[in-house]
Amino acid sequence: MKARVLFSSNNLAMTLCEDGEERLCSLKGKRIKSLGETYNGLTAGDEVEAEALSEGRGLITALYPRRNSFGRYNEKGRAQQAIAANIDLVVCVSSPELPPFRPRFIDRLAVLAERAGSPFVILMNKTDLGLDVRIEERLGNYEKLGYGIFRCSAARGEGLDAFKSLLDGKTTVLAGQSGVGKSSILNALLPGLGRKTGEVSEKYNRGKHTTTMATMIVSPGFSIIDTPGIRRLALRSIPPDELAFCFPEMAPLVSFCPLGSRCSHLDEEDCAVLDALRRSIIHQDRYESYLRIREELSLPAEWKKDGPRNPSRRIRSIDKVRGRKLKHSGSTEVEEEDFL
Repeated sequence: MKARVLFSSNNLAMTLCEDGEERLCSLKGKRIKSLGETYNGLTAGDEVEAEALSEGRGLITALYPRRNSFGRYNEKGRAQQAIAANIDLVVCVSSPELPPFRPRFIDRLAVLAERAGSPFVILMNKTDLGLDVRIEERLGNYEKLGYGIFRCSAARGEGLDAFKSLLDGKTTVLAGQSGVGKSSILNALLPGLGRKTGEVSEKYNRGKHTTTMATMIVSPGFSIIDTPGIRRLALRSIPPDELAFCFPEMAPLVSFCPLGSRCSHLDEEDCAVLDALRRSIIHQDRYESYLRIREELSLPAEWKKDGPRNPSRRIRSIDKVRGRKLKHSGSTEVEEEDFL
């Protein structure tokens, strides 16, 4: 029968099968060969073929081709890491303070959304803290680029009705830094969910992790993939010459550059992107993000070789309701520092 992966760790995955039952499934053959040299195997949102075994248990026999995937480069594992699959929308949750607004982090998430072929939305939480002129100016620029902008205060229960209507019929990835309020937003959207929330450290101005791995929450009408708070978002797998196409303000200009798609948009004469930058058509900070990401992409990417993972990795509980424990594979490690 067909099933959707709710969350996965090592060679086990919790699935929602088409008969309506949740089953903890192991992998037939211990490995999905079609995934190649990726950091983790299955991820939330994957569609698989599963066989029912004993009550609550099953066996995954095949992975259906992914429509798309949302992920990043895992520097520790030296390989590409899928965080979610088969998605329709990427939502970046941000905040004006605690933690602070970081547009370069948003730019990186937007690039990943473009690579996944998914619309990108910014959900500004904690509006009760106030949005200064600088933040409003940046949000205005993002809106001009075609990104959806929503404002809310999960603490006060304000501004979420319009956002919730956007989710209908979609599988949405909810991403952002630790402490921006993803769990609080989910609790407000889905009363009774009871996701654990945490305080933001005033000393370090960032949140503590309360979500430990990408997990799909299935609700009538829509699905949300909640992801762990991201501290550092590394990009490695995008060809440098394709990066400009991930910036909607740059993509239409590439054909007007002297070298076409081979133009680096760094110092070439008559570059259309640089001309747009000089005329303030392209925001200076957005171009700075482009420069930083392109520099990173020029670094050599080291890919993790095939082989079994270290069996001494610690065990982490991922399903306290059922009392089961799965080996921690690293699929939860999306902790990344912003570059600002």
